[in-house]
Amino acid sequence: MMSTDEPDLIRRAQSDPRAFGPLYDRYVGRIYAFLYRRTGDEALAQDVTAAAFEKALRGLPRFRWQGVSFGAWLYRIARHELAQTFRRERTTEPLLDWHVLDEPGAAGRRSPNGREEALHAAFGRLSDADRELLTLRFFEDLSSAATAEVLGCSVNAVYVRVHRALERLRAELAHVERQEAEHA
Repeated sequence: MMSTDEPDLIRRAQSDPRAFGPLYDRYVGRIYAFLYRRTGDEALAQDVTAAAFEKALRGLPRFRWQGVSFGAWLYRIARHELAQTFRRERTTEPLLDWHVLDEPGAAGRRSPNGREEALHAAFGRLSDADRELLTLRFFEDLSSAATAEVLGCSVNAVYVRVHRALERLRAELAHVERQEAEHA
């Protein structure tokens, strides 16, 4: 998903930090949405987004194109900053109301047939690792290669993990729908 002007923007920003603005504008919404989906907390997502971009700006002179997309590099920094935040606070990630998978502020939307609610409930029953993987791959629309870079694994591992996570999601969805049918 890299645009053709991105390498030039990065080169300019590496020598002049004031040129970082267009890169920030291009990615800030996506990084914030990723962090919001992980935390469900707007203020925390904003704080971690700011810390991640500050760290990216400081580390930009050392960024090199070595099979790593700039976007994947930013997601990896954001993921690390979130883990650092939880480590500093000696907490674990909060259990989310997975309606935050919608865009921030859109949690009130519901599908008329309830299928979306069942899907959110099933998604919430997955492990943190499965939720993170599926969020990066499908909600953030990262390629398998970029997802592998963010998670620090091979592309083949991403394929296998996505397949298995989707199987677990299907099983959880069937379980949630059975429970809803029993209580209807």
